[in-house]
Amino acid sequence: MGQKTSGSFELHYYSDRLKRKLERLRLASVTVIEAPSGYGKTTAIRDFLQNKLSQSTSVYWFTAMDEKPSAGFRRLCREIEKIDSHAGERLIKIGLPNAGTIGEATEALRSVQCKHETYLVIDNFQFLQEALTPAFLLALLEHGGQSLHIIIVTQMLKRDALAIVASHGVLHITTADMRLRAEDISRYYALANVKITPEDANEIERYTEGWIIAIYLQLSAFLETGTFSDTPGILALMEHIVWDKLTEDQQTFLLHLSPFEIVSIQQACSLIGCYTLPEYALDALASPFICYDPAERQYEVHSILRELFIQKRGERGPAFERQCLLRAGDYCRDEGQDAGALGYYMQIRDYERILSLDLSEMNLETINGVPFAELALDIAQNCPEEIKKIHILNILRIAWALFMAGLNEQFEILIEELHTMPELLENTDLLREWLLLSSYRSFPCPAEMTAILRQAAPLFKNQCSRVILPTALWCFGNYSPLTEFYTTPGEADREADALEEYITIYSRLTNGHGSGADVLLRAELAYQRGNLSDAEILAYKAAFLAESKQQSVVLLGASILLAHVALHKADTVGWERAIASMERAASFDRQDTTIIRSLLDIIRGVLQNEFQNHMSIADWLQNADFAERRLSPAMALIGLFVHLRFLMHQGEYARVIGTLQAIRPADGLLSPYGDLFACFLMAISQMALGNRAQAAAFVEQAAQKALPDGLISPFASYSQLLGNMVDEVIALDYPSLLEKFKTVRKRFSQGWFTLREALFSGDLPPDLTEREYEVAKLAAAGLRNSEIAEKLIITESTVRAHMRAIFQKLQIDRRARLAEKLR
Repeated sequence: MGQKTSGSFELHYYSDRLKRKLERLRLASVTVIEAPSGYGKTTAIRDFLQNKLSQSTSVYWFTAMDEKPSAGFRRLCREIEKIDSHAGERLIKIGLPNAGTIGEATEALRSVQCKHETYLVIDNFQFLQEALTPAFLLALLEHGGQSLHIIIVTQMLKRDALAIVASHGVLHITTADMRLRAEDISRYYALANVKITPEDANEIERYTEGWIIAIYLQLSAFLETGTFSDTPGILALMEHIVWDKLTEDQQTFLLHLSPFEIVSIQQACSLIGCYTLPEYALDALASPFICYDPAERQYEVHSILRELFIQKRGERGPAFERQCLLRAGDYCRDEGQDAGALGYYMQIRDYERILSLDLSEMNLETINGVPFAELALDIAQNCPEEIKKIHILNILRIAWALFMAGLNEQFEILIEELHTMPELLENTDLLREWLLLSSYRSFPCPAEMTAILRQAAPLFKNQCSRVILPTALWCFGNYSPLTEFYTTPGEADREADALEEYITIYSRLTNGHGSGADVLLRAELAYQRGNLSDAEILAYKAAFLAESKQQSVVLLGASILLAHVALHKADTVGWERAIASMERAASFDRQDTTIIRSLLDIIRGVLQNEFQNHMSIADWLQNADFAERRLSPAMALIGLFVHLRFLMHQGEYARVIGTLQAIRPADGLLSPYGDLFACFLMAISQMALGNRAQAAAFVEQAAQKALPDGLISPFASYSQLLGNMVDEVIALDYPSLLEKFKTVRKRFSQGWFTLREALFSGDLPPDLTEREYEVAKLAAAGLRNSEIAEKLIITESTVRAHMRAIFQKLQIDRRARLAEKLR
């Protein structure tokens, strides 16, 4: 057993092994320090920078938090701006990178200028992993600052991020480096004048697994009692060593802080209702497990200690816990942080306070890891009626969130409940919103929806809805109106007329939501009937209307349709223009970048499947990894079809058939046009397995879905996989369409081979226009944007736009890879 003598000991001890690695930090352009909570990562970096750098060396410290990704990214850009104002301003202007802007964002990082020794610490990087793509992490590792040292402090990295770190030769400090071995433990304890035997040291290493926080707590216990603690678990040890030493006032104070990971002095005062912190509070904050940042005047509580606080808060009973979370929510609300306030109020189900917040922009938020739709369902089902009556506008927003998430039954129940409330029926402003929302009870039948809109329209009096905003995903992310609003074979034109009438009223009431969707439906019909000239004109019209109101889903639908038209025309330039417009759709302000990025992946997957370039389809679509994508039911179904067509091209015909049998009712999917593709996939797969009769039956079903309206283009594109089976069905059942079908098929085949040769086998790299190719060659040769602009006699902003498109199309994230791609 150890022997205790008098003396003090230093709290921060580092093994010689770790010290040697830290010494290399000054020579490393990038250091990644990765370990679970409690290993002293942040402390080690702070100590090193304080003790090893001169006071004149610039150190910028960014701590990520569990906050809205765009807010965290903006704060990070502000730190970068202090190092290089030009790069920082560019990143702030770009905003949280999406599929269309990631190339420009990574280029901005790689262009960072830093002439004097500078350190940028990005702490708690794990909070940024979900929001930032691996390409952004890669750009951080390859930043352009000559004298800049970036230090990334993080809990465990995900597999793709870890692969990037491992392949780039950065200084990587891991859990193994942070652990203390038996000989380290002996030296650490000796600094506190505690002598332990080798057997004791081995036992402590085994018990603590070399975890510095546990080793420190064991040492604290020994210094106090003369024996090592046999208390199992780190929280129990923390309670014994830290918690039990606090006065009741200090404990209560810290519990009021416990909802937050980081608190400012002003925030702490607000949470306990005072102007200045009392002495006992300052003493409580002087714990070695609470770090103070004097520059920001804020405290960061160690995650394990905070976990103990949360446990202790619960032990005080529901009333005290409610008080703590209520104060936290009120603080966030008063600071304008509605999403944070909602998270705290939801924990205690304070529906009155929840519904007092502005919920208009919450639809696509994730609160404490839970999609807002789940919170909306809880509110709809459990909020007392008397509170709902006070906050009807927000209850209408809750109903809209339910419908957006595909929770139609719950939407219907809530809409009916609202209609029984006199507070709604007697208030014109609320009644008009209810009528607008209730039109969706008839979705997707625009004629019936319009009848209800005609009742709502006079009540709006040239005002716009406060429930359905233009930033909402049109048609829940389904970019093809044909799959939503074409419900009855043989009635396509009548349904297109009905949608036009509907959109004329609806778009005006919602400040542009869905603008261009009616025109896009007519464009789709023209294309599917083989009328390319009409289709192209209408698609451009739809794109213009959509872009004028920043309707990304409609613009994406117009873009993919223009790409299909270009294929039939063997028009490489037109195809390139269509792809470029997709990038614009992804760059609109106030978009949910995660959802739009997923939708872009889906659309590219459709095009890659069409050209049989299957391995370029996004991995998550290849693997049907939809779980964490927050896709609407409509998007998930389209994504599934991309996945199934990928499987079909891999020869997994039985798997395609089995999956479709699981999701497709016996009489087909609700959407005739959507079911068309299910029939084709079943027919091709059955034919590949030698079941010709069953394949023919599915082609017959497909014909019944689409040919009454003359929609022959899908048959032309799939006929190459079905031999003469399509010809036989059309000749027998729809002979008047046979010649048109043959013409369209020939045109599709010629265009397909021409574009595939130009895009995937020719001299130009895939997707690049001639001008983009010029810009790419100059950039690959090492010219900066300003030099390229001067050489080509264009503006520097035009060069940046071309570079953004080049990065996107070539699926690269830095200039260094241009030469390889162009070769």
